[in-house]
Parts: sequence; structure tokens; C-alpha cells
Amino acid sequence: MDKVKSLKPRSFTKRHFVLIIMLSIAIVLVGIGVKKKVQKDREFHEEMVKEVKKNEKSIEEFIRTDDKNKVVKTVTIDYDSIEHNPMGGIMVRCYVNGDKSLRFSVTISNYYIEDKREYSFSGGISSKLDDLMNGDDK
Repeated sequence: MDKVKSLKPRSFTKRHFVLIIMLSIAIVLVGIGVKKKVQKDREFHEEMVKEVKKNEKSIEEFIRTDDKNKVVKTVTIDYDSIEHNPMGGIMVRCYVNGDKSLRFSVTISNYYIEDKREYSFSGGISSKLDDLMNGDDK
């Protein structure tokens, strides 16, 4: 019977204490890093929203230039859809006349000419909106 191990719990050693402290520090540092990343992303998104708001009229002009039949009455910008384009610029989805099936997307890019900031717009439209704007309504 002398060779049977005792089932007594081991005592808390210095090694365990150091391990717990190191894990706690690592968790705190990761938490701080995640918080800073979320805050930075939120600020970046707010900056993109400001740029889109500044260019609302230009976005409306962008879609109205191809509107031969004058079907575009109102343009609604989906601010929740704003994203950074990996190739540069800001991507945003919009829709026309309150109908989300009449949608289009715009990428706003900026560049400088002689130290003056300029914007360019590119994008695409849904086939349903394209049909209405070009008189192919069925």
C-alpha cells in the first residue's frame, strides 16, 4: 500500500503563479489591441461617411446623366453599405425612388490636380434600373 500515490491536490507553486500572470497580461494586451482596432475602424468609417455626404449631389448627378427617360425622382444612399475599396476609394450602394430593386453602386475616388482635390465616380446599375432609364420597361 505504500506505493499507491496520494490523491492530495498539489500545492500552488511559483511556476503556476507566473503562468497565470503571463496569461493575464497577454489577455489584457490582446483586449487593448482589439479595442484600438475597432475604434480606428469606426473613425475610418465615419470619415468615409463624411466624404459620401459631401458628394451626395455628385452621386445624384452621376445616376441622372444616363437617365434618358427622367425616371429618377429621388436617390437614397445606403450609409450602412459604405466600404473602403481595396483598390482605393469609397464604395456605396444607392437606390432610386424608394425602390431597393432599382439600385446602383458608386465608387468615389479622389486625386489631386495642382494641389486641388478632385473626385471621380464610377459604378454600375441593376438591370431593372437600366431598363427603366433606357426605355426598355416591359
